[in-house]
Amino acid sequence: MSPGDTSTGRYRASGSHARVLAAWLAVATVGGLLASGCASGGVQGYSETLWREDMGRITRGTLEAGLDKMVRKYALRLDRQEEAARDLYYETAWTTRDVLAVEEAQGVTNARNRIVIQGRRLEAGVFRFNWELQNHVTTANTPEWHAHLIPPEVVEEYRPIYSDLMLEVRTGVRR
Repeated sequence: MSPGDTSTGRYRASGSHARVLAAWLAVATVGGLLASGCASGGVQGYSETLWREDMGRITRGTLEAGLDKMVRKYALRLDRQEEAARDLYYETAWTTRDVLAVEEAQGVTNARNRIVIQGRRLEAGVFRFNWELQNHVTTANTPEWHAHLIPPEVVEEYRPIYSDLMLEVRTGVRR
């Protein structure tokens, strides 16, 4: 019987086929582990086009007081604030920024960011909030705004806003 003979319902891989199959499985397993590790982000993380942080359990009033201070301190504009069933949603207006050199090399012609904060009610008055910094660009090939890789420099530019908001939230919880 040859290695590919299936007349008995069995298939035996030859040495080279077994090595190819083993190599393919190893690559698929490692690739899957890397992809799942990057995509999950855990408590904090970067998706390719945004920066996300788990802000934790916060009351609505505490978040809104902190957010109000950040809007004034950093001259942001709150564009949208919604409540639907168990969810709260806050969105700042898009803020245009200078295109970074690394983005220019990728053909980016314009860039903008906005902050989105979403909360899910856990119990009366307490929500689990998430911070998200979104990144959109235009390019010569795609002149409409679209999500794009977020450069680490942009994350660092917005980190003080997140840090100050979290400081306000933490001190607000203690009051």
